[in-house]
Amino acid sequence: MRINHLVASVVLLSASAIVDVQAGNSVSVLQFGATNLSFTSQSTPTNNNTATTLQFGATNRATSLQLGSTSSVNMLTIGQGGTIPTATNTAMAGQVGGSNSSLIGQIGAINAAATFQLGLLNGSAVLQSTP
Repeated sequence: MRINHLVASVVLLSASAIVDVQAGNSVSVLQFGATNLSFTSQSTPTNNNTATTLQFGATNRATSLQLGSTSSVNMLTIGQGGTIPTATNTAMAGQVGGSNSSLIGQIGAINAAATFQLGLLNGSAVLQSTP
């Protein structure tokens, strides 16, 4: 009986340690207006960073910066939709970490996007469309 109880205790401690490792930073931004400006910055030595920015306006500017170590996971999404035919969208993404992924989607007359990724595994997608 004592051995079974000891094994159960060790399993519970291991499960809680795994949950702690998965904790990280998360931020979400939603903006509606004529001019939308957003800057997000996240830094963690070993955990995960997640950022989502959605902007709907005549002028949309979003910058996202994520910093981590080689064991961290960075994920960011920037979505920008112009509300007038001459809408301007600008998105900048910077990621440093073990695994980096970014998705930028823009719909407007003038679309500009820049991504910088430094890590072991990097992936990005930029989708741009004019109305």
